[in-house]
Amino acid sequence: MNSELLIELSNADSIASNEDEVRKILYRECAPYCDEVYCDKLGSIIFHKKGTSEKPLKIMFCAHIDEVGFMVRHISDIGFLYLTAIGGVQAKSKEMQMVRIKTKDGRKIEGLLNVTKDDKGNVKDMYVDIGVDTCQEVKDLGIDIGDMVCFASQARQLQDKVYAGKAMDDRSGCYCMIEAMKQLPKEVENDLYFVGTSSEEVGVRGGKIASHVIEPDVVFALDVANNPELVKNYTNHRLIGKGPMIVHYDKTLSPNIKLLQYVKELANTSNIPYQSDMFGGGGTDGGNSHLERGGRLALVLGIPLRYCHGSYSFVHSDDLDNLIQLVKNLALDLTYEKYFSFIDFLGGCRND
Repeated sequence: MNSELLIELSNADSIASNEDEVRKILYRECAPYCDEVYCDKLGSIIFHKKGTSEKPLKIMFCAHIDEVGFMVRHISDIGFLYLTAIGGVQAKSKEMQMVRIKTKDGRKIEGLLNVTKDDKGNVKDMYVDIGVDTCQEVKDLGIDIGDMVCFASQARQLQDKVYAGKAMDDRSGCYCMIEAMKQLPKEVENDLYFVGTSSEEVGVRGGKIASHVIEPDVVFALDVANNPELVKNYTNHRLIGKGPMIVHYDKTLSPNIKLLQYVKELANTSNIPYQSDMFGGGGTDGGNSHLERGGRLALVLGIPLRYCHGSYSFVHSDDLDNLIQLVKNLALDLTYEKYFSFIDFLGGCRND
């Protein structure tokens, strides 16, 4: 377990379209292990490891580099910063939380996030107190409307295998993608693309554009899902420490059934524990990326988190290690012949 890397990824601040901090970490970690690196025009960073096969299968693994957070919307006369949320921040994480504002020149200024509520108890306005009393003092610090605001959380190891930090959605997916890439042999048969996608939290945008650019045959989205922490019975398929989730359905993606079964069988033969999950709502980069250029096969591989989209989330290192192994095995085991068997939709018709 590369604890230092996971903690560094969590502590980096990157909301949609303001993702330089995470992009730089991915470049540093992944560039030595690929043949080319480039970005699409949305800001997703693409690492290409070329396959040695005459006609390699194109496989895209992606994890998004943005996080839920905030942006400065107003600066009041009395020196408070009013915010708008960027992505679906948990309502209970908007009160009495330390946050940090990143100025245009790269400085980070901390303050206390609080809220006002309507008569039904719903959050009405979010504001940050940085300890000054006038609008001019705020501006003198270099803070301006549009500046990025993130939770001022500091990631740490809680127990032997449990880590807490902000933005584990989806820095934990980024971590698995990085470490899987490092463990691959120097030469591989398939054309492999590892993509840090932009702007997932504001409409699952990055996977769509990256898929359009790359034209992969198969897409695996490495993302997360929230574990309802008080439920530990048969209805909870997102228990931390029990293995990554192989996602059978969400409202944006019903994956190819043959691909789904193949991944489950590969996990079983590789002795990789997993949980079979379904989402009643929501979606990931897999949902949009599979609709590009006549359709792409896609599947979501999930990491269970506690307290997702909050100021801290919990993640278990066993789940990360097992997902890394699954990603590596998929990259090496999946072949063009297997891929064509997944999309041979007429085969069953002819056999009837």
